Amino acid sequence: MTQLSSFHITFKQPLSTTQILKINKQSSKSDHQIYLHQNHLIADASHLTKLLSFFLFVNTEEPILMIIDGKNVEEMLQSIQDDCGDCIVEVSERSSYNEGQISRNTSISV
Repeated sequence: MTQLSSFHITFKQPLSTTQILKINKQSSKSDHQIYLHQNHLIADASHLTKLLSFFLFVNTEEPILMIIDGKNVEEMLQSIQDDCGDCIVEVSERSSYNEGQISRNTSISV
């Protein structure tokens, strides 16, 4: 079943280029859409240049909002957490919707 979920992720240190490449690869080779947001910064994880720029300017003292759209969102999140290693301090789910709760005429909050 398709889900749309958002998470607050807090980092204790910046990600390495290798870790960023792994996130990009996860997003590019799967059926998931992954978006990152913090303050005025927004990135689509499947676009490497945008993802690199996002992490270049991200403030590790504030959480980022990660939005994952697709099937088995929890598995994708766990895979990203595994790729980030010890850089992540905390992950908390902000909101989650399944496909039955989402329609073209519905406004949702992520």
